[in-house]
Amino acid sequence: MKRFTASSTTEASAMKHLPVILKISDAPVYFIGPATRDNPMSHIRTKLMGSVIFQDRKIKWNRVTLQFLGKAGIDIEAPRSVFPRETTNDFEDPILANATTRIHTVVPICEIEKELIFSGEESIEFGLHLPSHLPASCKTKNSFVEYTLVANFSAGTFFKKYRTHETVVVNRHYLPSPSAMIPSIDYSGVKEWFEWSAELPKATAIESGEVVIAFRCSVEKETVEVDRIEFALEEIESYRFCTKQGVHSLPPVVSRFPATTYHFPAFSNSSETHFIRAPMPLSKNPQVKSIHTHQFDPFLEISHRCKLMVHFNKVQNLVLKPVTMEFPIIITDFPPFISDTVLSIASSASNAVLPQVQTQLSTGGGDDAVNVDLDLPEYTPRYEESSGVSPSVATN
Repeated sequence: MKRFTASSTTEASAMKHLPVILKISDAPVYFIGPATRDNPMSHIRTKLMGSVIFQDRKIKWNRVTLQFLGKAGIDIEAPRSVFPRETTNDFEDPILANATTRIHTVVPICEIEKELIFSGEESIEFGLHLPSHLPASCKTKNSFVEYTLVANFSAGTFFKKYRTHETVVVNRHYLPSPSAMIPSIDYSGVKEWFEWSAELPKATAIESGEVVIAFRCSVEKETVEVDRIEFALEEIESYRFCTKQGVHSLPPVVSRFPATTYHFPAFSNSSETHFIRAPMPLSKNPQVKSIHTHQFDPFLEISHRCKLMVHFNKVQNLVLKPVTMEFPIIITDFPPFISDTVLSIASSASNAVLPQVQTQLSTGGGDDAVNVDLDLPEYTPRYEESSGVSPSVATN
């Protein structure tokens, strides 16, 4: 295979010496809603647009092939306890029981091929329809999901060949627009003399900058009052992998972001509705951890939850432990733009697929607000059926 390279120091001058340039459109590639067949937005075909520019007019290419490739991988140290007992018999040995096993594997997610017909033109524009079940691009310390568009060219009787590629970023959003009507869920509970209720949305976009909970409570005990409420966001990374014995899940990795403290305003009581806010932890500094959006792929699920901790005042001869509450929430972001067709489909089909839970719809603004399905995603096809490839396992 003949490879064309350039020794120029700048990227612009280097590209002038390339026989062919593969360009991907600046338009973002994204899906809306969970990766399930029940999602009404899955019928909207997502297309990857781009063009091939032929710079060397002397070369007569007789075959141009595009390949859109997706793959997911995991590289993590797993404790022996996650494996079935029939696969290891050394649990009795304390040294071996505390040992770890390295899980390292890569599986294909998709492979789409398209052939272009070259007839001497300067460029060819193309569009690739992508399957609706693709997980979003993601990279963490222990796993990744990535997509690449590869272009293969062949020419002449001597089989002159050229190959180039570009990285493609695929996004998945769980809210179609800022005007979407977001279902909210009511939670309530009683613990001895303390009764509470909370209402929060099923999903929040990072563009809003915060998560808001409407909270009420009642203390039925003399001299006891609510001193303060701490509200924090938590991010849970759940890794899993598949072997011949089945699917194994690793202990989740929980990251807790700094909590905010809420005090009841003066001249108010706990029975009133209190709106408690927690900022969305976002930072451009790589040394500071920022919150991720919801992710679901063959090896990793990133989910979020709100954690409320109610503290009480100190009372003599009483030991009052804080009351802790946890509520799941989907952290997502908005697509950069959305067409009227997408809004129309979401508005007409969402009522049939809304989850059967006690909800109260709260509009986010705008006259064209639409309902959206916010059920958690399910990877399709299931990860254990994707390729049948067993991970390579190395024992420390």
